[in-house]
Amino acid sequence: MASWPIQQLGASGEDVRSVQYLLNAHGSALTVDGSFGPLTKAAVQAFQGAHGLTADGIVGNATWPVLIIQVASGSTGDAVRAVQSQVAARIGTLSIDGIFGPETDNVVRHFQGDLGLTVDGIVGPHTWNALVNGALGSTGGAEAAQAVYTAWTHADQAAARKNATPSAVAALFARTWSVGDGWVFDDCQGAAGHIFCTWTRPGGKLVLGANNNTGAPFFFVDEVSFQP
Repeated sequence: MASWPIQQLGASGEDVRSVQYLLNAHGSALTVDGSFGPLTKAAVQAFQGAHGLTADGIVGNATWPVLIIQVASGSTGDAVRAVQSQVAARIGTLSIDGIFGPETDNVVRHFQGDLGLTVDGIVGPHTWNALVNGALGSTGGAEAAQAVYTAWTHADQAAARKNATPSAVAALFARTWSVGDGWVFDDCQGAAGHIFCTWTRPGGKLVLGANNNTGAPFFFVDEVSFQP
């Protein structure tokens, strides 16, 4: 079962914007400001009550799957704005116009492909889940590499998958991190549109390579190398 982020009274941020946009797509008339206040809670409760959900005003695992709306090329409206706003929060270059045109289709396909999702341009449950869970949220290759390394140190493959390709995650987690290994960050160096971040230990080296060029909409780790 997919895990969805909890949004409730007092929360703020891009996922709250998504909640507000989606509620509006279902008939509410909220100001989309990213702040989960009393009006948003009341709208959530009304939505939950209308759909046979517990009307607690909390958007979590039970409410998100009912709230999301599948959108694709040709779709229009607030659900499309929610997708565009999520993407714009990451890369800052997508218009939030509520029209699912070629530009939106292209960036959605990049997002899906980078994460190993089915590349169909359709924002359904899996793509929505990745968006609201913060996948591909890094603002640079070095940041993506650090996030993936940190996830490795916590044995958290789900967190690593937010900032790395499936093959990179598999290669990294084929080995188990241990505090006794003594890994120490060395540096990050760029080369030909990539950046390579290095961690060392006595007798070994780990290199995480990430795209770092402006031509790619998102930043993610796509190379993992353990060296003696």
